[in-house]
Amino acid sequence: MNGILFLVRFFHVVSPLSGLVVWTFGVLVSAAACLVIVAPDRTAGALAPLLLLQMFAASSGFALPARRGHYDVLLTGTGRRISIALAHWLTSIAPGIASWLIVASVESLTSGSAAAALASGTCVAMLLVSTIPWAITIALPRFSGGIGWLLVLTIARVTFSSEGSAWLNVHGAQERSMSAAWSVLVYPMSAVGRHLSSDDALIVLPALGLATMTMVGACVWVQRESFPLEAAQ
Repeated sequence: MNGILFLVRFFHVVSPLSGLVVWTFGVLVSAAACLVIVAPDRTAGALAPLLLLQMFAASSGFALPARRGHYDVLLTGTGRRISIALAHWLTSIAPGIASWLIVASVESLTSGSAAAALASGTCVAMLLVSTIPWAITIALPRFSGGIGWLLVLTIARVTFSSEGSAWLNVHGAQERSMSAAWSVLVYPMSAVGRHLSSDDALIVLPALGLATMTMVGACVWVQRESFPLEAAQ
């Protein structure tokens, strides 16, 4: 427990997030809360900018600050590197998770339930934008995962524009199910506010599987990678 608390305190001081990202979350969650109060039925739309920013917040990058000596205190300690990586991840996504829960609370107080904010589709979307960008950016500069995801999204929307937002309306044909699975992976915000059925769960399963594999791969990479200490460089 003391090791976990130390990691939390360390990444609170040596934050993987810039102050600008945190302040932007504050502005977005305030605007989203106001929109939910005025029009509770627009909660899904209010959450979309938060998820987009979460994509960039999660793309915090681990390797570059580690090689610059920012994490030497942790890397030379006796703690497991996987714990360090997970603490870095949790610190990166914490403002986005807090913002999401605030909006869910406002929706619950306004309409009596957080039907859209805590819908299964919203939870899946938040999970995807909180894991895959972090894992992809683990060895890359900050924001690389978010920028790359937006590039893929732009190309996919231009190429497959007719497949776009109606991914949950494609039950049945196998090729359409594959197209729907690709759509929710590339643009998880399309799932926000939706209550997934058992058939829909099969559509989001590939994206969840990819999120799990990338997270495991990122943790294994941190565990095995060599980070020269700043004093030795």
